[in-house]
Amino acid sequence: MARFHQQVQKECEKAWHDQHIKLHIFKVHDLFLLYDSKFDKFPGKFQMHWLGPYVIKEIIDGGVVQLMKLNGDPFLGKVNGS
Repeated sequence: MARFHQQVQKECEKAWHDQHIKLHIFKVHDLFLLYDSKFDKFPGKFQMHWLGPYVIKEIIDGGVVQLMKLNGDPFLGKVNGS
């Protein structure tokens, strides 16, 4: 009986979570901040965790984004849009 109630509770929590997901739709020329993942292991209280702002130059299938700096210089590499 407890396993059944636990499963029902999980399904309710998943349904609530799925209803509250906000989709981010990016367009070309939007401003974009890039998260610096090197702080995942060693978080610093006073260090900046975000890089940018950058401008979206191109959006490729699968959510891949090509960025450029505000002065027009290209950003090396492609970035996951999520």
